[in-house]
Amino acid sequence: MPSPRSLHGSRRIAIASIVALCFAGAGAAYASELPSQTSTNWAGYTAITGSSTRDYAKRFSSVSGTWVEPTATCTAAEPTFSAFWVGLGGYRQTSKALEQVGSEADCAASGQISYYAWYEYVPQGPNTINRIVVSPGDEITATVAVKGDRATVKLTDLTTGATFKRTRKMRSPKPDVSAAEWIAEAPSTCNNNRCTPLTLTNFGSLTFTNATATSVGIDGRQTGVIDDSDWIYGAIELESTNSRSRFNQNEPSEATTGTLAATGDSFSVTYGSGATGSSGSSGSSGTTGVTGAT
Repeated sequence: MPSPRSLHGSRRIAIASIVALCFAGAGAAYASELPSQTSTNWAGYTAITGSSTRDYAKRFSSVSGTWVEPTATCTAAEPTFSAFWVGLGGYRQTSKALEQVGSEADCAASGQISYYAWYEYVPQGPNTINRIVVSPGDEITATVAVKGDRATVKLTDLTTGATFKRTRKMRSPKPDVSAAEWIAEAPSTCNNNRCTPLTLTNFGSLTFTNATATSVGIDGRQTGVIDDSDWIYGAIELESTNSRSRFNQNEPSEATTGTLAATGDSFSVTYGSGATGSSGSSGSSGTTGVTGAT
């Protein structure tokens, strides 16, 4: 079986269902919250730039978030995969780029668990961050920032003090700065640009904290939390169209996203369907699983 990294293709979102957005008219103020969404690979929150005349030129310049690496639960003979990250781009179906950085908790068929950090500039493939050794319980903080055609990813293991930073010039395609994301993901295996989400690792519950983004537009620069009035935001639930594993017919690929904390910068994602993912004020030390991704 190939290594988990080689199985990961484009991490763009695959929306299974989404209620159409309704606006009061050209130039009118928009509602700040997106309708409920279901994805085959992402669970978490996204914020997008506005569609009104006033905000048409607005774009994101950075996104940040913090989480605690959960303890994965593995099942014999069942390889599973999960990724936790922050990123810019990749949300819209027409998107050609996604800049992201995060950590992973994967289970091999042997039952062995692998934890590691990675970054990716879609459409290029992912890269493992070898200088950072991730362990369950480690507090991770990550940032993606874009200036012009240069995208910088940064990840720090606050528990060990190890840090990584990389800047890449993206010319074709240029960085996508139309959306900011805080996501738990079920990575995909891709063949000839056709991607199928892999079985999600059971990691219990994971909480994103200190979730902020910065946007730039004609009215200046604004830094805010997920539900900032300067952009549109919404939660995403993960429910794979192939909701049963090809290896184990009893394993779902589903994850539930909790409501935002009152501060607007924290929420939890919980493995499985129908779970109530409560928002939190500090990083969670998951004992089972949550997830989403492409």
